[in-house]
Amino acid sequence: MKMANKKVGIMQMVMCAALWSIAGLIIKHIQMNPIVLAGGRSLFAALSVIVYMAFTKQKFIVSRDTVISGVLLCGVFICFVGANKYTTAANAIVLQYTAPIFVLIFSVVFLHKKPRAFDVLAVLLTLVGVVAFFLGSLNAGKMLGNILGVVAGMFFGGMFVAVGNSKGDEKMSGILLAHLFCAAIGLPFAAFTENTFSFKGIALVAVLGIVQLGIPYILYALASSKCSTISCVVISAIEPVLNPILVAVFAGEVPGLLSILSGLFLIAVITAYSVLDEYFEKKQYA
Repeated sequence: MKMANKKVGIMQMVMCAALWSIAGLIIKHIQMNPIVLAGGRSLFAALSVIVYMAFTKQKFIVSRDTVISGVLLCGVFICFVGANKYTTAANAIVLQYTAPIFVLIFSVVFLHKKPRAFDVLAVLLTLVGVVAFFLGSLNAGKMLGNILGVVAGMFFGGMFVAVGNSKGDEKMSGILLAHLFCAAIGLPFAAFTENTFSFKGIALVAVLGIVQLGIPYILYALASSKCSTISCVVISAIEPVLNPILVAVFAGEVPGLLSILSGLFLIAVITAYSVLDEYFEKKQYA
């Protein structure tokens, strides 16, 4: 029964990562200000989460942890959409994928945890990969997008450090608050920014909110209760690999060679670091 649950969790995580990966492709086809787009996407995502919480009879909890989680995740949502608008989809998703390294940095700075040798090595290798991204985009007008991608990773990493391992009702409440905050911040920008509103555009925003953001986070919450953290991390690597492939095939946006190599390098470093981190944690407490 336990093995069956794990297989279900793995399938849920695969579906989650695959749905996450369609973000870049859809965002490229929506003519809206990125902050407005982020707000609209979160509005539809919030409706998905509300329906799910009502169906599963989860309580909506407003606490210190859920508010902090909501604020930081809101930052992730806004910066990620902005990154997709101002740089390639490949750069946006891979730079956000540096979040585990920021977890390490913030843990050392704010929680005073002593870093291990391979922690320091992972940070240095990640910095090499990020610098390569920026060098590859200096003359391509993508600097702002790259910066937003890194900031999205910082927000994501900060959320894990600040909130820790929240579970159940608190986890979903934090996600719901993030969407509500993002919608409240982003939608008013429609009044004084240039946007193209059409049935097709709004339909694509709804797909982004429900199919690409709302449902995947629900799948992630379900998968994380059946699979180990490392399984979720490794499977989630599907997203930064599939995302730029979809955009290249269907939107014609092909990242430069240096960006491709940097992305593969960063994905390998972060995945290897996550595997080793869990291995040493288990060994320590065995």
